[in-house]
Amino acid sequence: MSSGPDFPSLLASVARCDAVYEPDDQTARHRFSQLGSTVLGRYCDAGHQAIAHRDPNGWATLTICGTRVSEGSLREHAVDLFEDVNFSPRDIGNGVQVAAGAVDGLVHVYSWAVALFQEHELIRVEGHSLGGQRTHLAPLFVPVSRLDSAIAWEPPKAANDTYYQTYAPAIDRTITVLNGADPWAAWPWVGDRLVHPPGPILWLRNSGWSWTTRETWPGGAMLSASDHDIGQILLTVQRLCAASVG
Repeated sequence: MSSGPDFPSLLASVARCDAVYEPDDQTARHRFSQLGSTVLGRYCDAGHQAIAHRDPNGWATLTICGTRVSEGSLREHAVDLFEDVNFSPRDIGNGVQVAAGAVDGLVHVYSWAVALFQEHELIRVEGHSLGGQRTHLAPLFVPVSRLDSAIAWEPPKAANDTYYQTYAPAIDRTITVLNGADPWAAWPWVGDRLVHPPGPILWLRNSGWSWTTRETWPGGAMLSASDHDIGQILLTVQRLCAASVG
């Protein structure tokens, strides 16, 4: 891939992915409104949190929350952490395997969001961490013809190669973003059935960015756990956005 990323669009996305962690319903809606989105609804249960909205350009968008560690209730912390670490591959037929924790209950989130959008309109999906992993699984629940694009920020490995081959048209329209040596984006650390999608991956670093792949990304390091912090990523994308338009 020779062209550079659209950093203004990426900045808008990561800001929403940060805002969707907000545990209070009214505050979360207000934050999305401040970002220029029209909120259509907010989903929250023990294992999932998401906002369906129209972005400032009018696109039907689903923003999915990641692991609620510093936000939400103790029960939500426990459920999210279990789903994040539950990397056992689940066979869903025809050789397709996906991360069990990520897919559990996800059908309810997507069916809820699709019902809020207009019939047949194109949908965009985005999320960070566990939310990014669930973004990669969007083609399981939304017809590929209706998925316009997606951005998966620092997702753990979501599926096997058969999955990515089966849903290649949607995966080709997905940007996967990794930051530094984020160890949680390298999860699971053992086994080779679950992998990142093939193709280019946007690799962010304090010094800049480059395109990489799952084969060439050097992987995560436990001493770099802060690289998974969405606040840090937001600052990095702000710098890159300013440099790209400066």
